[in-house]
Amino acid sequence: MKLNKIFNTLSIAAVALFATACADTDAQYEIPVVGAPNLLSITPAESGVLLYGDKTIKVKFDKRVNFVTANLNKITLNGVPVKKALVLGADSVLTIYADVSFSKTQNLIIPAGLIKGPQGDAYDKDINVTWTIKDLPSNKVTEMTKKLGWGWNLGNHFDTSNMDYGYWDKATPTAATFNALAAAGAKSVRIPTTWTNHMGENNVIDADYLNEVAGVVDLAIAAGLNVILNTHHDSFEAELGNAALIPAKAAEYTELITTLWTQVATRFAAYGDNLIFETFNEIHAGDDWSKGSEPQFAMLNTWNQLAVDAIRKTGGNNATRWIGISGYAANIDLTIEHLKIPTDDHIMVGVHCYDPHAFCISPLDLKADTLKINSWGHNAHPNYSVANNNEDYIINQIYKLRTAYIDKGIPCYLGEYGCVNFPTESANAFRKYYLEYFCKCANLAGIPMFIWDNNVQGVVHPELVDGELRNVEALGYVDHATGAFINNSQDLIPMMIKACTDDSYYNFDTIWTHSPEAE
Repeated sequence: MKLNKIFNTLSIAAVALFATACADTDAQYEIPVVGAPNLLSITPAESGVLLYGDKTIKVKFDKRVNFVTANLNKITLNGVPVKKALVLGADSVLTIYADVSFSKTQNLIIPAGLIKGPQGDAYDKDINVTWTIKDLPSNKVTEMTKKLGWGWNLGNHFDTSNMDYGYWDKATPTAATFNALAAAGAKSVRIPTTWTNHMGENNVIDADYLNEVAGVVDLAIAAGLNVILNTHHDSFEAELGNAALIPAKAAEYTELITTLWTQVATRFAAYGDNLIFETFNEIHAGDDWSKGSEPQFAMLNTWNQLAVDAIRKTGGNNATRWIGISGYAANIDLTIEHLKIPTDDHIMVGVHCYDPHAFCISPLDLKADTLKINSWGHNAHPNYSVANNNEDYIINQIYKLRTAYIDKGIPCYLGEYGCVNFPTESANAFRKYYLEYFCKCANLAGIPMFIWDNNVQGVVHPELVDGELRNVEALGYVDHATGAFINNSQDLIPMMIKACTDDSYYNFDTIWTHSPEAE
């Protein structure tokens, strides 16, 4: 009996203690009401570009959110359920993976109620986002870039910087060369030319050489092609650093550039608007191809204005001729960031792109004479490709140019691009995919392309040059003397021309979905 009383007493005390504890908890540790999440941002933003392929879209809220995967089929892109949607850990971001088809517009819809906060309160509005690729403007800019279409470089011919080796391409261009290009559908040629090693006393260009260059320009124009004529591999091309630091060098090159362009422009003053001048090629400092400095950028801007002024002063059709200019090393990012457009109203911007360089130009393990890089794009082999330099990279580079120039009324062209001929069928399938993809992207942005052709036949291979093993860049597409296709370009050139000049959205999904598979 006493024992029961003890138990009853303890039970009553425990209940009282529990009640007191609960009262204290309610009073001191109330759970705050967090409420529904608020939408902060979506990446990519609607002002960005969302084009074909596997894409990641991030929807960010102001607090941690939850998403039930059973609701996946309710989130759609262009009416099709997305591939995946999830919240990674305790995060405020809903990450969506979608297979984006090619279209001028992409519309994402997340119905209200699917995204919930920490206490279950739902975001109660539909999320409806549309990415739109604007139509290209219709003005003199797009007329000019459309006129240039797909172009070809007479590479390593007149741009021989050491005549002890003769013309590097070991060919003599003929009417057949340019007639064949025109018949294939090319619209333009770029004729890279070195002038300074053909100068005599007082920097006078040898008359025979000037006439020889003019003769090849005439052949191209007679075939109905536009021509870009530049300075290329000249004595000042790698001297930007010295000119920026040494006043005497700056004065020397100021005089040389002015004298050079005065002579060239005077010789061609009567030519029509199918001739375009390009002030420089890939101006840089020493062996620095990718960085530069503020004094060097400023000096190059000065040089571009010098060349433009010298051309304009010669009169004739040079008063209104289109002139191409480029930034440091013709690099896309450095040009956009640092190039100052000369005071003039007929200026075009030229850039070059061989990205990824290890795929396009130097894919060999030289000592083993095997391919260290053999694929590109979303189906590339992870161990034999360049990371983070695939379709998205090309799209972003091209649309940077469109935003910086085309959309602002300044014509822009890709003066050089290309990819070596590989020793394996599999790697060449990726080469074909890369070239077509690149050309079509550029076409959508209103940017003409000029393939670099050095007339080297065969496949990329190692060669000992000045005691150093190097990739021999097998970048021949058209025989410089006859116009015949080389290195299987009978398939590549029509494909690139179509991609660069066809205004329809021809089977772009097919380009993506028919990417080769890595072996």
